[in-house]
Order: sequence, then C-alpha cells, then structure tokens
Amino acid sequence: MKLAVTCTEMDVRKGAPIVFRGKLEDSFKKIKNIGYDGVEVHIHDSSAIDRKELKALLNQYGLELTSIGTGSAYGKEGLFITSEDKQIRDRALEFLKQHIITASEYHHAVVIIGLIKGKVSDCSSKAIYERNLIESLNQCIEIAKKYNVVLGIEVLNRYESDYLNTIDEGLELLDKINSEHLKLHIDTFHMNIEEANIGEAIRKAKDKICHVHIADSDRWYAGHGHYNFIETIEALHDIGYSHALAIESLNYPDANVSGEYSYNYLRGIIYERIKK
Repeated sequence: MKLAVTCTEMDVRKGAPIVFRGKLEDSFKKIKNIGYDGVEVHIHDSSAIDRKELKALLNQYGLELTSIGTGSAYGKEGLFITSEDKQIRDRALEFLKQHIITASEYHHAVVIIGLIKGKVSDCSSKAIYERNLIESLNQCIEIAKKYNVVLGIEVLNRYESDYLNTIDEGLELLDKINSEHLKLHIDTFHMNIEEANIGEAIRKAKDKICHVHIADSDRWYAGHGHYNFIETIEALHDIGYSHALAIESLNYPDANVSGEYSYNYLRGIIYERIKK
C-alpha cells in the first residue's frame, strides 16, 4: 500500500477535506519532504490545466498521481451525471472525460465519482435517478476503456449523499454495471458512520476496491480520533490491496501538521504491524 495525500490549486472553503492548498509545486515539495509516495489532485476542469506541466512536476518530486478529485463540478457549478437536464448531464460527462484523459498518462490514477454522481433528491424520482446513473456510468466506462483508466465510485455517508451509502450497496451497483473499469472507492470517515463491520465489508468487496480515502472519525488527521485503522489496513492487506491510502482530511491545525501526523501514524501501522 502506498501513502498519498490530497492537494489542490482551487480556492476551496476552509472546511473542505483537502489537506494541501495552493500552487502544486509548493504542495508537492512539502508532500515529498514528509515522505508520501503520491498525491490525489483535486481538479475542477482538466481541460484547463497544463497536463505536461503536471506530469513534469510529479516527475520532479518523484510523486505518483494516485487519483483525481472531481467534486467541485457539483459543488461549484451544480453539474452531475444524473441530472434530468441533458445539457447539465452532458457537461458533467465532459468534465469526467477530461479527467479520464488526464489520468490516462499514469499507471493507476483513479478518477473519483463522488458528488458528481448527484443525489436522488436532485431528481424527480429515484427511478429516474437510477436510470440516468446507469446510462451515464456506462458512457463513462466506454471512455475509460478507451483510455485504460479505472473509475472509482465513492461510497458516501447518508448525511452527504442519499444514494450508495454502504459497500454492500456499492457492490450491488457494480453487479448491474459489470465492468473492470468501474470499482469502489471507500473512505474511512464514511465507513465509520455507515458500516456495521468495516473489516468484514472490505473483505467482502475484495478486488472491487480501487481507492481508499483516509480521515479519522472526526475527519481530522489519522490518529486524532477513535477510528480503528489497524482493522482497516489489515483487511486491505488480506484482500491484496496494493494501491493508495489517500489522506482526505481536514487540514487542521494546518496542512503540514495534518499531513505529517497522518503519514507517521499510518506508516507505523503498515510497516510495523503488517510487514512483520
């Protein structure tokens, strides 16, 4: 398992769970100095970034692009792939296509489908929501196949999403889609709220998990709250998960402290317990 951390150049609210903010080069330097293997970059519009510059910076600092956060399309512009307005739906799909193109230059850069999937409450009925979701995901998968990219649909808690709250629900959706290009993206903060048995749920999902977000029970850095990270990491180890644990926590008290504490805490579990 690799350790990664979230960063962005976007102007995001103080309480957003993104650790490093500001110029990517400044963030990458700090992230590398802490010891991280990779980064999850939150990007609003991938068509507007300099992809060559991004790749050059990642190479310069020896960091892997593990994932792309896409939620700002929903938060800033109200774009989501289940909208009953075809223009909104198509624009959201175009945003995802551009993120897929960005991710295609890297070995395993997951494009996250979280809030951009929308909510049932955004539609006039659950049936319409589910129909649009399946149709849109299938369109995304066709693009992901072309570029050999994995999409990670995020399992979110009930307070942030009214659809897809548990790993079991995620697995049911994957059964309907049946594609190696769509897998589950899980998050310790959300699992702490929704899963009755986190280790059991992870083991049930097996290789359907493609990405993992890390935050403690209070959404601070790992080790600040009461979440049982040993259980989660042991379960991930048991299923052979080899991709990123990406810190997506509040950057309290500041980004450097948050990033360092999470890194040191998780590294201790991975290297001292799992690798013995």
